[in-house]
Parts: sequence; structure tokens; C-alpha cells
Amino acid sequence: MIRRRFLFALPAVPSASSRAFAQPVNTLPGMTTVTFPPGSNTSTLAGQLGPGGRNVYYVQAKAGQTLMVSVMPVATGISFQVFRADASLAKGADGLPVVSGGTLPDAGPTDNATAWIGAIPVDGNYLILVALRVAAAATPGPYNLTVSLK
Repeated sequence: MIRRRFLFALPAVPSASSRAFAQPVNTLPGMTTVTFPPGSNTSTLAGQLGPGGRNVYYVQAKAGQTLMVSVMPVATGISFQVFRADASLAKGADGLPVVSGGTLPDAGPTDNATAWIGAIPVDGNYLILVALRVAAAATPGPYNLTVSLK
């Protein structure tokens, strides 16, 4: 019987300080998940917008449910958009969230929605982008976003 001996060699593994680990990571902007208290289908979230600010929320919904969204106070010039489940989220050059994709009817960028009710077309995660309306009277500040799902 012939015995063969094998010598196993491990390839050189680069150290943790390798260039592969030094590359910048493209992180997503912050996003808040809309959750509902036990026994409730409504959630109110407090937010704050600075000049030019945008905040993103997401809510998981099923086809056929009714989504209701409102933002207060209306007088500050804060409005929102509700994006379809296939929308994508990225961080803009300014570090603020950028959502791309289509919006649900009457909840788009030119609708200046402050209150909206609509049917959910497909199961998925729906993004809600809260921002200051493009107007001279828009004032940065606090707001309350109310989301209901029935």
C-alpha cells in the first residue's frame, strides 16, 4: 500500500487593514418603522424637520387594506408623499433620504398632501416621505404624523 502525504497550504489572507476593508460603505439614510400598539390600528409619530429636511417612514401593509395618513400642523407647510411598495430608498449627496419610484394616487410630489386615504394595491412595505412644501411660507419645525391601517 502506498501512502501519500498531502501538504495543505492556505493562501495568504490579507490583514484586516487591507484596502478591501477600507472602502467606504454606502449606508441608507435613517428610516422609522410605523408600528401599532397592541389592539390598535393607528400610530402617531412625532418628528422634526430642519430647513430642507426630509424624514422617511415605512409601514407594512397587505393588498386590500385601507391606509390613512395625516400630518399636523398643516400651517407649517409640511406635507408627505406615499410611495408604492416597489419604491427604493437611497442617501442623497446631502445625506438626506431620496425615494425613487411611483407614488400612490393623490399622494405624489405635486399633491402637497396633508391628509390622505387610499387602498393598498399589493402586499409590501410602503414608504412615507415627510418634507417641507416648496413654498416661501414653509417653516421648519415639529410635526405629528398619524398613520392608520384597516
